[in-house]
Amino acid sequence: QARPGSSRCRGKHALIFVAMIMVELFNEFPVVVLIFASMTMSMGSYLLLLAKQDGQRIFPKRWDGPAAGDQAARGCRRANSGSDMASSAAVCLARHYGRFKHCGLRENPYDPDAEPPKYSVTNLDLPLPELDEADRHALDELIGRVQDLQGKSMRTDAATMLRFLRARKGNVNSAEAFFRKACALREKLGVARVDVDWDLDTYERCFAPWWTRGAVLGRGKRGEVIGFERFGRCRFPQLIQEVPWEILARLDAVHLVRTLAAMEEFSMRTGRHVFGDAIAILDMEGLGWEYCNIQVARSYAKLVEQRDMLCPAVLSKIFCIRAPKAFSMCWHMFQHILDPVTREKVCIVSGDEASLRLLQEFISDDVIPAYLGGRAENDGDPACPLLLGSPDAGPVPLEAVEHLLRMASGVGASAGGRARSGGRGGGADDEAEDRGGRGCGAGSCLGLGRCAGKR
Repeated sequence: QARPGSSRCRGKHALIFVAMIMVELFNEFPVVVLIFASMTMSMGSYLLLLAKQDGQRIFPKRWDGPAAGDQAARGCRRANSGSDMASSAAVCLARHYGRFKHCGLRENPYDPDAEPPKYSVTNLDLPLPELDEADRHALDELIGRVQDLQGKSMRTDAATMLRFLRARKGNVNSAEAFFRKACALREKLGVARVDVDWDLDTYERCFAPWWTRGAVLGRGKRGEVIGFERFGRCRFPQLIQEVPWEILARLDAVHLVRTLAAMEEFSMRTGRHVFGDAIAILDMEGLGWEYCNIQVARSYAKLVEQRDMLCPAVLSKIFCIRAPKAFSMCWHMFQHILDPVTREKVCIVSGDEASLRLLQEFISDDVIPAYLGGRAENDGDPACPLLLGSPDAGPVPLEAVEHLLRMASGVGASAGGRARSGGRGGGADDEAEDRGGRGCGAGSCLGLGRCAGKR
């Protein structure tokens, strides 16, 4: 039996983590599963060997967070953080960190008067790639099979159905089943009414600096859509302990709907089919042992399943940069067992220099955040917080979490915060509106009982 907290126990947890990812994600996200499968072949002995070396850590130690419902630990965290954490949350909100995370494909991504991208609930005539006769026949058959869903605010246009068809490798029966399952999820969440009657003060604005810490960053050198997430700093293990799943699911649903809308907006403007060639970049810096447990694996699997149903078949490449050395070394050792097509889609690298070289192969320096060695900044800030959200490496401020929970329960939400908010606050709220154009004011989000701001 491994002693809790020992190197052997941590290695066991790492194995459990990757195994759970493989089992739960195989049908939904096979490329990611192949990454973890290749690592798992050597992860056990490799991690245990390195973890036993005196003074060496495979992952940096990170705060694990209180257990679910552990009010004593949460109170201790509040006592230890004091006003510094509240100040950190206030700064993030007043400066509108994450405000423009879905606007990176626009000509003026930082236009303070612009609305966020809105997903159409009616069919769109989006550009399509060249299709051979077999693909066209399969697409027409799939569209014909799901016409009964068109009157229920479910998109059945050719571009949407092509993504579901490709997500199931051209199998019409599997694609239809997958689409109907996705429609059931959309109906359950009420995604079609995000911009109608959702409380976007709660599910978009007040937590924008922390969910997600990423953005639609811009375009690659070949015109690809570039998605970016500071995965190592997303504090996912903390959030699944402190925020109910239903709230996280809604936060992420808004993020996915905005991302898909941004891509469709760009596709309509440029006449380019952009789905299926996007690049996802995951900055793994900050990844710690707190990710290596069953609860995190199951929750992340559930999140990825929801993302795949709401936004399937958009990626062509996945880059994991600044990854822990154990991950990147295992990948380089065993990537050759994968088929060439899959191997070309995935790349895992460690270190700042190697990560920057990989990014520069596909993305210009004007798009790469300056903190990684590129030239993209926000008002001189190399972390690009207006796009990527809070750059803080620590836990999500407790005051921000508690305010989110109050807003979700209806405590402190203004009547105007339902879908379309109105009115102006004072002080920090004025600064927030002047800088960002809409959303939560810092003062209102930290206990003043309302969440004001224009859209």
